[in-house]
Amino acid sequence: MNWGTTILFLRSPLVSDGDRDNMFYGASSVIFKRAEELRKKMTNAEEILWNAIHINEWKLKFRRQHPIYKYVADFYCHSIKLVIELDSGIHETEEVKRYDVDRENKMKDFKLIVLRFKNEEITKNLPLAMQVISETISKLKASQKNSTDKFTQVLASPPLGDGGEGASKKSLLVIKIGGNIIDDEEKLSSFLKDFSRIEGKKILIHGGGKIATRIGDSLGIKSKYVDGRRITDADTIDLVTMVYGGLINKKIVAQLQALGSNAIGVTGADANLIPASRRPVKEIDYGFVGDVKSSELTANAWKLLLDNSLIPVVAPLTHDGQGHLLNTNADTIAQEVAKALSSEYDVHLIYSFEKAGVLLDANDNRSVIKKIDPTSFVQLKAEQKIFAGMIPKLENAFAALTSGVSKVVIGNADNLVNLLNGASGTTVTNE
Repeated sequence: MNWGTTILFLRSPLVSDGDRDNMFYGASSVIFKRAEELRKKMTNAEEILWNAIHINEWKLKFRRQHPIYKYVADFYCHSIKLVIELDSGIHETEEVKRYDVDRENKMKDFKLIVLRFKNEEITKNLPLAMQVISETISKLKASQKNSTDKFTQVLASPPLGDGGEGASKKSLLVIKIGGNIIDDEEKLSSFLKDFSRIEGKKILIHGGGKIATRIGDSLGIKSKYVDGRRITDADTIDLVTMVYGGLINKKIVAQLQALGSNAIGVTGADANLIPASRRPVKEIDYGFVGDVKSSELTANAWKLLLDNSLIPVVAPLTHDGQGHLLNTNADTIAQEVAKALSSEYDVHLIYSFEKAGVLLDANDNRSVIKKIDPTSFVQLKAEQKIFAGMIPKLENAFAALTSGVSKVVIGNADNLVNLLNGASGTTVTNE
C-alpha cells in the first residue's frame, strides 16, 4: 500500500490551539452547513480514524469535517496546521483528481500541511497509518520549534500581550496603513499578504492616498488644501465617499478575501461604529470634516464583528448622526478605535507607512529613533528634530497610550512582521 500518498511539509506558524480566529479561512455559511451534514454520515474509514485521533497521545485537538475556505477537510488540527484527507475510489476519476489538485493548491496557499490516505489504508492497517501520522506530527513539532520562518516567531508569542492562558484580555491588533502604500499596488499587495497571515483578532484602517485627487481631477473636482489639510466641500465629500468607502475599501476587502481572510469593509457610519461631529468653523472652514466623539465610540459593535471572526477594514469616513458623512483623518480614527477597544482587548496600535519609523533625518531611513517617550518627544520637538508631518501621528500615539492601549509602533509597511515583534520601527511608550 502507498501510505500517506501526499505529504506537503510547509513551515507552519505556531498558534494557540484555543485561538479560533482564522481557522476557517473565510468559509461561508454554506460550507459550514455542508460540514455539519458530512459529520452525520461519516464513512467507515472516517469513523475508524476519528476514534483513533480524537483522544490522542500527542495532546492535540483534531476537528472532523472542518470548514476551510470553499472546502470541508476530513480532519484538521489548527495548532500545527495539519489536514488529514481520506480518499475513496471516486478520487481516481479525472474530474475529481482535478478538483483535488485545485483544493490542495489552495491548502498550500494557506500554509497548511496535507496528509492523504486511501480508505483501505485506514480500514485494513490502522496501526501503520497511525505510525505515519505520528511521524508527521513529530516532524511538524520539531519544525515549529526550530523554524526561523519570520511568521513563526511572531505567531508563537503573540505581540499583543501574552495572549496565553490566564490572560485577562484577548489580544487585538489595530493597524493603520498609509496613503502612499495605498497608491502603490505592488506594495499594497505585499502588505496584505503579510497582514492576512497574522493570526488573531485584527482591524485594518486605511488612508485615502492620491487616488481621490486623480479621480477628482478627471471629474473636474479640484482639490483644495490649507496647511496641507484637504478642504472637503459638498462635491469633495461625495468624491471621497466613492473613492475611500467604495473603490479603495472594496479592493482591499476583495484582496483579503482572496487570501482567505474574512474581511468586511466599513465606514464609521456603518453600525454607528464611529460617531463624529463636523469640525467647528474657526479661522478655517474645513467643510465636511469630522472630529471623532470619543465619549460615544463604544466597543459593542466592534466586538460583535471581531467575535464573529470578521476582520473590519475601515475607510476614513465617519458620520454626524444627522445624515452627513464626514472626511476624517485615518491616524485619528486608528487612535480612537484602539482607545475604545482597550477596555475589552489588549490592544497594540501599529502605524505602518512608507518610512522606516520616526526619523531624525526625513530623507534617511537609517536614522530611525528606536524609542520615544514623553520626555524625549518634547525635547525632539524643541530641537526641531522631528519633521512636522510626524508630530500629529506621535500625539495620537501618546493619546492612545494614556487611554489604555498597550503599545504603539510606527514604521515601514514592508516590515509588518518586524514591526509586530519590535525588531524594526519606532516604539512609542509612556515609560
